[in-house]
Amino acid sequence: MTIPLRIFAALSTSALVIGGLAACTSDDTATTAKSGDSGAMTIQFVNPLPSYPTWKQFGQCMKEQAETRGADLTESGPTGQAIDGNAMIQQVQQAIANKKDAVVTMPVSDGFAPLLQQAQKAGILTGTIYGPGGADSGADYNIGPDWTLIGQTVVGAVAALPGNHVLGLVAPANTGLGKSWMDGVKAAAAKTGNVKIVGEVYTGDDATKGLPQVTALLTAHPDITQIVTNMGTTTPGATAAIKAKNLKGKVFLTAVGHENGGTEAIKDGTANLMLLEDVCSEGKRIVDGIVDLHEKKTPQKVAVQVAVVGQDKVQGYLDKGWV
Repeated sequence: MTIPLRIFAALSTSALVIGGLAACTSDDTATTAKSGDSGAMTIQFVNPLPSYPTWKQFGQCMKEQAETRGADLTESGPTGQAIDGNAMIQQVQQAIANKKDAVVTMPVSDGFAPLLQQAQKAGILTGTIYGPGGADSGADYNIGPDWTLIGQTVVGAVAALPGNHVLGLVAPANTGLGKSWMDGVKAAAAKTGNVKIVGEVYTGDDATKGLPQVTALLTAHPDITQIVTNMGTTTPGATAAIKAKNLKGKVFLTAVGHENGGTEAIKDGTANLMLLEDVCSEGKRIVDGIVDLHEKKTPQKVAVQVAVVGQDKVQGYLDKGWV
């Protein structure tokens, strides 16, 4: 939200094959900031997971800021609980065909770069969330994570706990943002004296794969003491796996966000840390950046803001609107 981070919550990407464009979409996911406002700048937000709480909030905050800036924002996205790259591609292409002034999305595979470059050639501004940035990415404006800093934040919080820690990583894939996140965590762990990484598994950011994949990770590496991920979709499966193997109190999860069982996990002790992200501010900043470009202004560069805290500090961050 992958890691949406999340996802950091859900704020992460899968290795998706860009194939046919048949997609499951629904008009239920569309919301308009200023319907019928003639002459307003038009923005299409293709949300990777509009029904997931963190991404839903992201879209709502974008809508609020679009209204503030006088823009007409329309949101769409796949209807399922897992990222559907084909559906997202279809909707970006539709935004190009509709000659929107701007399109904003999360590039969930390398295939998004040429698609966004196509939009740029059509005179459409492009914004990406958790994208790689740079000229080759197809993004005119990107809000992306500093993976080195995020790795230091996550590993630093684990390292600050008493004792030695053996980490098992759960990523969407060993490509794209998933690989970038793992690289950041591994680099940070290598600089500590009490944290090591022994294994990794991948779920494609699919909640249904959390339980079997984390179970396999714990079975292959019985010395693991901490499950670390960048996806909120991992929480239910990871907590279930820890409990099923009678490892509660021996193995802990670093939960991503308070949704999807995160709050329950940290309250019952299955999780000992929670990664939280200032999602609403990011949603507003991506809109500001795109509108600034439309108005021929230089947008402010911002990085994803995350914190990894224990149960005693979680509520304070929630009260500030972090998720």
